[in-house]
Amino acid sequence: MTMLKNKRITFSLIFVCLVMVSPMAKAQLGGLGGLLGGGGLGGLLGGGGLGGLLGNGGLGGLLGGGGGGGVLGGILGLINIQGVLRCSANGNVSAPAFVNAGVQLQCGGQNNVVSTSTTNAAGLFSMLVNPIQLVLSTLLSDCQVAVTTPLSTCNAALPTGQLLSSSLALVGETVSGLLRVANLRPTGFTLA
Repeated sequence: MTMLKNKRITFSLIFVCLVMVSPMAKAQLGGLGGLLGGGGLGGLLGGGGLGGLLGNGGLGGLLGGGGGGGVLGGILGLINIQGVLRCSANGNVSAPAFVNAGVQLQCGGQNNVVSTSTTNAAGLFSMLVNPIQLVLSTLLSDCQVAVTTPLSTCNAALPTGQLLSSSLALVGETVSGLLRVANLRPTGFTLA
């Protein structure tokens, strides 16, 4: 069983590296809209609306599913978390970009770090999560995006002791060949 799991993870990571280079470049240029937009969920795990290998009533699934996708619809999946971070304590969208800020995906009561990223010159960050590692429903209910760089780094007049954080929302799905990518974004950064 462990061998099979490791092969799936290895295949998924290799496939992501090969297939995601071009769409990820588009995402970096496209901003908050996700890779190419869309709607729905998909993914390796789940069911009952989330798709998945054995999903039923979802958007895909190896053994069927109500919404389409057939045999290959839910086999390969990925989750992309993308957003723009502003130098603001209250999420002001007209504030300047928060450049070179450390961003973490934290889950659970102990804020376990699942993924990390750094904002670019436009304040944009992007993190990929393998749905084998973390199910989409858990991301939406039990995870947050937390900024590890103090807000005072981008503006000395802003608070130093508190960090920004945000919950996540599903904004759509992108399909690229056999790969389904669920696109998530922060709901709004505020001081934690």
